[in-house]
Amino acid sequence: MNLISQYTAQRLGFAGLVPFIVLTLMALLDFNGELAISLFILYSAIIFSFLGGIHWGLCMVDADSDHRRSLQWSMVPSVTGFAVLIATQLPICRDSTLAFLAVLALLHLFWLNYERRKLSTHSWYLELRGRLTFTVVALHVILLIISL
Repeated sequence: MNLISQYTAQRLGFAGLVPFIVLTLMALLDFNGELAISLFILYSAIIFSFLGGIHWGLCMVDADSDHRRSLQWSMVPSVTGFAVLIATQLPICRDSTLAFLAVLALLHLFWLNYERRKLSTHSWYLELRGRLTFTVVALHVILLIISL
């Protein structure tokens, strides 16, 4: 990827943090706190599901290799993110905000670890993902703490 595209990806990646930050601030200031945390969980699951598409795209670009395993793994974020969203709507899980925040934080860390093993040739991307993931997980932890 050329340098201009990398800068664009970085700007878009950091812009994607804005809803996380705004929703965290809303919860911290108790401005529709419960709604802010619910929307944070929703956005976190959506962002997590987005991450698998990157691997799908890389498989499509490299037509010379067998990518069945990578394609299967690339579906994990979408299916898992969707499962979290379904779980948030189940009556039995209505009071599980702490669990959802913790699970999503761990999922983001898990996927970063997976990407570090699979995308070692894309150092600029891994650096960006590391910064974004650190910020996202830190915001999850902040919400976990204020939700106790």
